[in-house]
Amino acid sequence: MGNAIKFRHTSAPRHPSETARIKIVKGSDYGTIFILTGARATIGRGDENDIVLSDLKASRLHAELIFNQNNWKIKDLGSANGILWNDQVKSVSDLKPHDTVSIGETVFEFFTPDVHMSVLEAPAREISNIINEQSNLSLRKAEIRALAGVKNTEDKKRGKNLEKTDLFSKKSGLIGLVVIIIFLVLFLNPQPEQKNLVLKNKTDEIRDLASYLPESIPTAQDKTAEMYYRSGFREYREGNYLRAKTQFETVLQILPGHRLAGIYLEKCESSIKEEVRTHLERGKKSFDSGKLKKAKGHYEAVLRLLFRDQTSKEYFEAKEQLEKLVIHE
Repeated sequence: MGNAIKFRHTSAPRHPSETARIKIVKGSDYGTIFILTGARATIGRGDENDIVLSDLKASRLHAELIFNQNNWKIKDLGSANGILWNDQVKSVSDLKPHDTVSIGETVFEFFTPDVHMSVLEAPAREISNIINEQSNLSLRKAEIRALAGVKNTEDKKRGKNLEKTDLFSKKSGLIGLVVIIIFLVLFLNPQPEQKNLVLKNKTDEIRDLASYLPESIPTAQDKTAEMYYRSGFREYREGNYLRAKTQFETVLQILPGHRLAGIYLEKCESSIKEEVRTHLERGKKSFDSGKLKKAKGHYEAVLRLLFRDQTSKEYFEAKEQLEKLVIHE
């Protein structure tokens, strides 16, 4: 007990001693975050656990998370209902970022500290979105394995054909030499028109080969990410930076490598900081000039902007000023 810190709100900043974190994405504890600060943490319904669940279908001592040899594992501790790792029954399994674990009616998503900060601080996702993402990833892996199998088959056929070609070449070496000599004599200095014709034929051949390449078809995951990105960009353009930030964070949860979402997320965070600074300055001026109602509006705006960062000094400053306003009213 004591190897995990519980946060009831939907996001939490990176902890200095953080070794991993889990986000509850389904169940009675939905939205809760547990930050692990050690190499081991137990999970269950009992109060003696590091991670205490209110799920009645979880055993009193259900499972444990163990860090060993640069790798995290989840291990069942003889629970009544067992555990599911990515919807597969497992007694012990390795854990990677974005893996899901089901305990009773509770499902949590696992993260390591090396995951992008925007993903760590993002609100817990809906379990349906996570399942769709895992399904799409499994399909893509299956497609890659299938393509690899086709390639291996083609390579074997090509090897057999090469063996036949080598045998034929040995038998007809003299004929080939004669053909080469004739070719050099007749076509050593081709006319410009002939050179252009040869170049054109090669270009057409390359285009014909390119037509056999598979088209890049956007997956359901790509389409969902693009939908959230467009929504976030609209909010950003209209100056609704807090809403835009949430949309861009969702994009990065779906596609962590989305470059534009990462860029605009940083722009949103910078704009929010600037708005907070402006509201604090105007709130102070309004308070000093006796305009208490205006001052209250500015400080409340700061609390709305920083509702997911309630440990910042700006949040405490606005809260303190609001308490002073209550006394003066």
